[in-house]
Amino acid sequence: MEHHIQAYFRNESDAETALAKLQKCPIRDARIDSIPDGNTNPFVLPALNFTSSSSPNAGVITDGDAINTKGSSERFDYILEFYVEEQNRREAVNILGQTEAHLDKEAYEKINK
Repeated sequence: MEHHIQAYFRNESDAETALAKLQKCPIRDARIDSIPDGNTNPFVLPALNFTSSSSPNAGVITDGDAINTKGSSERFDYILEFYVEEQNRREAVNILGQTEAHLDKEAYEKINK
């Protein structure tokens, strides 16, 4: 099964850094786009690093620490989108967790299942 992942970033440099790190993971159709000024940022959570037991590493930001950009000055102006196969999904998410990536709440919940 293939997953479509969208990661949000505050600036293009952070998105490009994440994409460069993702090159060691088999992903396809990766692209970085700017988010138009008029668009509202989604409810996003920081990407997490996961252990092989599939629970977040100690000290990571959890749901209670989530960033809700609605009504906040926090802005995400770039999005990195790519496809990854199920067997490589956890590696890709671990890589994103080492960057400034944020995932929308729906993607975050899917990853945590």
